[in-house]
Amino acid sequence: MPSDSPFWCRAKLPLAVSLASVLVGPAWGVSFNIGEVEGQLDSELSIGASWSTAKADSKFIGANNGGKGHSEISDDGRLNFKRGETFSKLFTGVHGLELKVGDSGLYVRGKYWYDFELQDDSRPFKPISNSGRRASAQSAGTQLLDAYVYHNYAIGDQPGSVRVGKQVVSWGEGEFIGGGINTINPTDVSAYRRPGTAFKDGLVPVNLFYVSQSLTDNLSAQAFYQLDWEQSEADNCGTFFSQSDVIADGCSGNYRVMSKRSALNIADLAALTSAGVEVNEEGVLVRRGADRDARNSGQFGLALHYVFEPLDTDFGAFFMNYHSRDPILSGRAASQSVYNTASGAGGLAPMIVAGNASYYVEYPEDIRLYGLSFNTTLSTGTVWKGELSYRPNAPVQLNSNDLLYANVTLLPGLADASPLSVTPGADNQGYRRKEITQFQTSLRHIFDNAMGADRLTLTGEVGVIHVAGLEGSAQARYGRDPVFGSEGHDGFTTANAWGYRARAVWDYNKVLPGLDLKPNLGWSHDVSGYSPGPDNTFNEGRKAISLGIDAEYENTYLSSLSYTNFFGGRYNTLSDRDFVALSVGLKF
Repeated sequence: MPSDSPFWCRAKLPLAVSLASVLVGPAWGVSFNIGEVEGQLDSELSIGASWSTAKADSKFIGANNGGKGHSEISDDGRLNFKRGETFSKLFTGVHGLELKVGDSGLYVRGKYWYDFELQDDSRPFKPISNSGRRASAQSAGTQLLDAYVYHNYAIGDQPGSVRVGKQVVSWGEGEFIGGGINTINPTDVSAYRRPGTAFKDGLVPVNLFYVSQSLTDNLSAQAFYQLDWEQSEADNCGTFFSQSDVIADGCSGNYRVMSKRSALNIADLAALTSAGVEVNEEGVLVRRGADRDARNSGQFGLALHYVFEPLDTDFGAFFMNYHSRDPILSGRAASQSVYNTASGAGGLAPMIVAGNASYYVEYPEDIRLYGLSFNTTLSTGTVWKGELSYRPNAPVQLNSNDLLYANVTLLPGLADASPLSVTPGADNQGYRRKEITQFQTSLRHIFDNAMGADRLTLTGEVGVIHVAGLEGSAQARYGRDPVFGSEGHDGFTTANAWGYRARAVWDYNKVLPGLDLKPNLGWSHDVSGYSPGPDNTFNEGRKAISLGIDAEYENTYLSSLSYTNFFGGRYNTLSDRDFVALSVGLKF
């Protein structure tokens, strides 16, 4: 496919543009010509399996489901899979086709998949359904990824390029840490299971118009206008890594709270049914309202890059206006008539109010982003880059327990149940806009002939996030998984948070004739503070380590084996999601 790398790095712009504008295909694939049309078809097939290696922690399982947690809305994945069990047996095919005539071309890429574990096997707690799910969250299906046309041209002696259609545009200098400038495309959360995964590897193509133009030998500009809004791709509820049972498309009927059915007597059940409340062994159902997706229009951005030759450094400046790709959980209070009924229902009142309230998922619009970046190579050969991003109006997720219990603050004696309040029959917006500033910087160095390897590549990145204007906990609390309940003041979003990521890759070429090996080590550590949701980039004390080895034979046959361990952090809900993954495949 045509390279999406920016064309201003480390060379005078005309040369860099022309290098980025030519057909850059992989070493494999089928090349062909039909008249003046140059074509290349690339394919990759793989099959793999993943196994859970940690026992589900009871503190992450709701009390109504037999655990010690304070919520039942994030435990389905733990109750569906036990330690030692396979949670995925996945076959995947990916095919990309490029057709080129002169300086113009078309690129299309799609995939298909079938997860035998999720599609064919039953689950002990809740079935995993494809109904109402986005294509990417389904256990089997097909999906169009890239689909765009492009044209390379020149204005005078200054080259440029234009692309229209589904594509990935990667801005900024972030390496592993998300939440920075690289925000044009939504993300696929499944791509970030292992620490040390490059952030850009999880970007999902989206429909947009994109132009890049060299203005002088040292100055270039890029711009985009997004034609469609798309949300990030979340895990289906009930799957192994699902962190919420209530957010993904189609996952209604799972928001259960308060008393379970067997804890109520016949008279109580009759009263609740009469009041329109549905209750089962997980608790009272809070119904899901229609999602409030963002509009397609109004998303655009501009980037300028200048290569300052005395420092051999590229400096970038960015602006964009976009709509959130990540979901916010919001609520709607019960009507005044429900409150009137509940006020005379004694101990059943909170359940009546909750059972007649609802929640919905929304995506706040018109987030503004301003950014600066740099990228240089030091005298040692080390690549040093970094970026600063500022959002003056970023949405920050309020604590979902506080949103829920705000519904009962209008009942007698329960005014202190939540720091938030509601108006009967009105929306209770699940976020407030705050100023968020993020800085991140990374170093990458390549060592030749190190540790017996032909090459050792070390990459590390550190990031810091600051949120301005957070209220005291008596007014509003942000973040923290509902499984930890409402008590205490720790684990909620803090004004400052930071952490770092690192990755090492050893290249052993021709270990045997035609066989290349790449052992790798990834590390992640959230050192201090809790960054805002919905991103939740840093969670104090959370750590992860991944050990893996990739093999490639004759540039065709592939295999990968890895183990990932999550640990540390008092409020880390990934600490029991350790896993082993194995896959084999071929590319042609």
